[in-house]
Amino acid sequence: MRKVFLILKWASVLALFIVVLSFTNSRQEQQFVSLDKISVLVSEDNFVNEKIVMSYLDENKVSFDSTLLSNFKAEELEVLLEKHPSIEKVEVFANQKGNVAITVEQKKAVVRIKSIYDDYYLDEFGKRMKLSSTYTPNLLVVTGEVRVSNHQEIFDFVSLINKSEFWKAQITQLHFMGNEVIMSPRVGDQKIRFGCLVDVKEKLNNLYEFYKQAMPVKGWQAYSDINLKFKNQVVCTKK
Repeated sequence: MRKVFLILKWASVLALFIVVLSFTNSRQEQQFVSLDKISVLVSEDNFVNEKIVMSYLDENKVSFDSTLLSNFKAEELEVLLEKHPSIEKVEVFANQKGNVAITVEQKKAVVRIKSIYDDYYLDEFGKRMKLSSTYTPNLLVVTGEVRVSNHQEIFDFVSLINKSEFWKAQITQLHFMGNEVIMSPRVGDQKIRFGCLVDVKEKLNNLYEFYKQAMPVKGWQAYSDINLKFKNQVVCTKK
């Protein structure tokens, strides 16, 4: 008798579960989605905000109020948003009530390439990134005859520079001219002839020692040219 009772009990529970599931599915089939919130993760840059994401969705004719929850594809919306040139990653979630939440991680630009060919950024992964019409970060700028083949050495150089508060503040521009790179400092108006972007740490160390020892004595305006191309040497030209 006890066994029959247990069977009837679990059969009732299963039947109730099926009824609830059917009711839930029925409601979802009739439930429209609505955009609840857009969250942009905090970043040093401001390429993307809620207004920009909404504008992008409108441009791509994404409508929430006319979409049934049963037809809503979160993955497709993520793929669409990740095509935005300033967005790195997106997560989309819709609950049973049809409320849609979008979380956006924007890209981070580390250097601006303003060459004779084009104007764009390299992001934190060394990938090409389009300029934004709404935001311009304060970055080291690379000008001149810059080619795609230079991207990796530029990215490596900037990654090294950004680890030092001194160099990050002091170096404002790299200019590619043939096989030579000329560096522009924030303090002083000298042309710093770097040569190729090889032995970078050694050249920067030599320049730093020169700054510490010579500049306090001679002054920041004493030289027009500082040449780092020669190994273990800093060759200067007086004004």
